[in-house]
Amino acid sequence: MAVDGGPLDANGAPQGTINQAYVTVTLCVPGTSTCQAIDHVWVDTGSTGLRVFASSFTSQLPTQPPTGNVVANCIQFVSSNYMWGAMRTADVKIGGLTASSMPIQVVNDAAVTTTAPSACGGTAITTVGGPNGLGANGLLGVGLFQQDCGLGCQNNSPPPTPWYYTCPGGTCSAVNVATGLQNQNVAGLFPTDNNGVLVQMQSLPSGTAGTATGSLIFGIGTRGNNGLGSAVVFAANASNGDIKTTTTYGDLSEPASYVDSGTNFWQFNDSTITACPTTGNDNGFYCPASTVSRRATMLPNTAPANATNFTYSFSVADISMLTGNAMDNVGGPSVNCTPPSTMPCTFAWGLPFFYGRSVFFALENKTINGNAGPFVAASTP
Repeated sequence: MAVDGGPLDANGAPQGTINQAYVTVTLCVPGTSTCQAIDHVWVDTGSTGLRVFASSFTSQLPTQPPTGNVVANCIQFVSSNYMWGAMRTADVKIGGLTASSMPIQVVNDAAVTTTAPSACGGTAITTVGGPNGLGANGLLGVGLFQQDCGLGCQNNSPPPTPWYYTCPGGTCSAVNVATGLQNQNVAGLFPTDNNGVLVQMQSLPSGTAGTATGSLIFGIGTRGNNGLGSAVVFAANASNGDIKTTTTYGDLSEPASYVDSGTNFWQFNDSTITACPTTGNDNGFYCPASTVSRRATMLPNTAPANATNFTYSFSVADISMLTGNAMDNVGGPSVNCTPPSTMPCTFAWGLPFFYGRSVFFALENKTINGNAGPFVAASTP
């Protein structure tokens, strides 16, 4: 994994932003040697499935289904943005392992209407750079679940929205899709090392760095380099696609908190920390007059009352005074959870939490060292 400026535009300018950790993924036409490596694919432990932009590769992958009305997929993110595109099939290769005939999403694919159904809501995420750009050639979702929707999208009538559609004549209708044909977590499809992932990022002694490196390791407890060791295990919510834990921060209890490499900063509400001006490039971040130190406690979401918890310390600096692509000390406000808002309080343990730490994501329906997945585990440096 590498944190850098992201993919380059036609003029050679980087199109990413801070704290985006990338890997290279190779896509092949199933059962052939017609392959293409896609660089700068953003690793996201807060979602499920591989999503690549049509503009990032040239190989013609088969649609799903191969004939008839192509199935399209919509995924919404916490930011209220969404990705929309056709479902196709590829042999996916990464880290020396291969997931054969894996369903993936190709965003902005000409095989489906370019207009997403209104249920997608929000704003479409575009390719690298620009307003609402992803700053990446694709998104690799390696969270806690095997499919992005699961049994609900297979069995519910009417089909849930906004997930899977067919769009004959340009009119889109929600459809049921079998779990094996939904967007899949590559971590569960490998022939070995298929019970979860370990993300390890280098530490940042100075708080920031121009670039940073790390590893995305498949499997937990399957090899000498991916054992849980003394990592603290936090049970996760198995009822939906979120990777939730409960976080206590000050006098707030934030039940909708989550651990997510796809969040670029410590995201939480604290009225005592000065927010950046809303009119500048740093809008949405904190700009304290001097660096502040904070502590937050992570607790299991679904576990016995006496289950393990752990308190982690972190700091937040003025982002306008920082340079580099890797930063472990940037924060910003989360969803406003005070009345009249009906949104839950959230505390996002974003990529800054990963620096200098081993963070595990165990898949649902897997048991590791007596711990039933899904769960998140983290070392305690």
